[in-house]
Amino acid sequence: MNQWTYVHGEGDDPLGAPTYVETAYGVKFDPPVSQAEMGKMISKLGTCVRQYVESMVAANEKLKSGIPKDASQKALAGKLLEELLKRHQEETGETFMIRTSSSQTTETTQINTVSEHKTLAEKYGAYSGKMSERDLNRAFLIQCCENHVLEQLKTATSRSQIRVTLRDLLERANKELPFMTESLASHLLPTLISDGWVLFNLDGETRLLPYGEGVPNYDASKCALDHPMWTRDLEIPWIV
Repeated sequence: MNQWTYVHGEGDDPLGAPTYVETAYGVKFDPPVSQAEMGKMISKLGTCVRQYVESMVAANEKLKSGIPKDASQKALAGKLLEELLKRHQEETGETFMIRTSSSQTTETTQINTVSEHKTLAEKYGAYSGKMSERDLNRAFLIQCCENHVLEQLKTATSRSQIRVTLRDLLERANKELPFMTESLASHLLPTLISDGWVLFNLDGETRLLPYGEGVPNYDASKCALDHPMWTRDLEIPWIV
């Protein structure tokens, strides 16, 4: 279901397709906003969020390098970290969530499952052909795919139960973004992988979801944050 409404605006060919956004996921624009202006806003916000995630990943790696290997010292480090974060929250109101592996078995399982994502990505040639972040169409494509996942999430009891395949996303994108039909087959998967989507096999088929807690093959040791999509309201325009 296409939740964007377009109308003709200044500079539009009255006999051509409208390029001004009038409504998007329950938000009404008065006056309507040009597709170009909307794209610039989405691109700017998306860049800021990605820079934030990259900074958090780097900070997480630095934190891990300072955690002692000794079990007792590691436990003490965890308690001290909790105390510092609690104090920071009380002073600033900001909350940070830190996830650590509970056992060596969990860490080993993560390494093994992450390799499946890499194997699948290489199998389907997903490491080349991604769309440029400066391309407005990239924003609309990822938004379309995120919406599909969020709609499935409404009826799922866990993220791992969400059934999303590449075929599902291609059909959705072809319907909502007909102006991209010719390039979707080659660009869709590489673009999603570059955005942080994870490939995994379940029930005899290959599926994919944005990275995050509970997503098969997600390596929480690399980044303890969820993909921004998981906290987005479906009725609010895409901001990643």
